[in-house]
Amino acid sequence: MDIESLRYFVKLYEKRNFTRAAKELFITQQALSRMIIKLEDEIGGLLFVRKSRGANPTKLAKDMYPKALAIIKDFDDFVYDIHSKVEKQKYILKVGFAPGTLRVLGVKELIEFGRAYLDIEVDIGEFSDVDCEANVLNGNLDLALTVKPNNENRLKYIHLIKENLIVLVNKDNPLAKKKSLRFEDLKGQKLILLDDTFRMQQVTIDHFHKAGFKPDVYFKSSHDLKVVYDLVELNKGVFIFVEKLTVVDKYKNIRCIPLDVPTAFWDAGFIVKGDTKMKLGVKKFINYFLNKRSLEQI
Repeated sequence: MDIESLRYFVKLYEKRNFTRAAKELFITQQALSRMIIKLEDEIGGLLFVRKSRGANPTKLAKDMYPKALAIIKDFDDFVYDIHSKVEKQKYILKVGFAPGTLRVLGVKELIEFGRAYLDIEVDIGEFSDVDCEANVLNGNLDLALTVKPNNENRLKYIHLIKENLIVLVNKDNPLAKKKSLRFEDLKGQKLILLDDTFRMQQVTIDHFHKAGFKPDVYFKSSHDLKVVYDLVELNKGVFIFVEKLTVVDKYKNIRCIPLDVPTAFWDAGFIVKGDTKMKLGVKKFINYFLNKRSLEQI
């Protein structure tokens, strides 16, 4: 005898009809009948007299009904109480993600983390790289996955992801014929860049300076990559972006060319406040994803 068989018994007792009871239990009439027969075998007595128009409870069923109700109520109260305690004990982890980082990390992996650590509830939000840093520093976020900060000694950075950069050019641009590009090749080109809220922007600017020229900027994007892709499609400029985050399948006039510069890449990882002790939940979260990528845990 288990709690489900008691639920079936109670429903049939109240409905006095196998068809109606089975419908409300979302099972077949045959399944309900088998369950009642099994329960009667376990008890050693008849609970219902089957008739063509219904099921009449026996004296044994009438005696059993209020006790079954009490057992079901006690069981449901027990389950509710346990779930309530678990929810109260859950540690809420506030995690920020810079644009594109959640896609690279993997939503599936984030869900798997939640299944592995039932005591931690992850509250996520998307912010620019700069806002990720600001929210970690002011305590609004416990940690963030973002591009490596620029010489920020108030933040601790734990590397997680390294991705190559590519150059998006129009097929009619002479650069489209090249198998790979360097920053020197982009001199004289109209450039489409990310704005300064993206830390990758500083990486590209530094490399332009190393190449000996100042970029001729046609447009700066704050977040809308569709606008950027449309501009490249119309041959209004070239755009440097992360290879794994680039989605231009619908654009017939765009060519993606590798940027062959070993020092230019997208470096993303976790940031936490540097002057405070790392919370256990934060450490579990970071180590889970470091382990997934066979990186040294903290």
